Amino acid sequence: MIRLRLPTTAAGAVLLACAAAPAFAQGQAPAAAGPDAVRQGLPSVAPPGPAAPRFTFTPVEGGTLKLDTQTGKASLCAKGPAGFSCEAVPDSRDAYEAEIARLQQEIAALKAGKPGAAPLPGDPSELDAALDYAERFYLRLKAFIDRMRAAEGEKRL
Repeated sequence: MIRLRLPTTAAGAVLLACAAAPAFAQGQAPAAAGPDAVRQGLPSVAPPGPAAPRFTFTPVEGGTLKLDTQTGKASLCAKGPAGFSCEAVPDSRDAYEAEIARLQQEIAALKAGKPGAAPLPGDPSELDAALDYAERFYLRLKAFIDRMRAAEGEKRL
């Protein structure tokens, strides 16, 4: 590993950059600082390593799993009748994010009072009308059940 002694002033940084530029341009690193720089607690700089590959491949049952290390998307690659192809593997996170987006739009529509949003009762008379409807529905359903039970000789509700 190449260790460089970093300057502590702006002028020192400019001098280091000017001195190191020709060596880096030729693909070489400038002279490294000695072990005494490490002992003195000075930071060290290493040249960047080789870039990691974008895709990784792992054998799985039925083919190979291809992972895009930049986006995190996975695909299953397999040989089919038309040759090799890769199909995206469904990600449950995508489904969750789509549902969250849909719910956020629905909430925004409810807040704005747009058509298509679930209507909420605005005044007490609307609530009374809804309760009257529910009561009539319940009484009618109860009467229907009682008629069915009476036909079979059972006790009424």
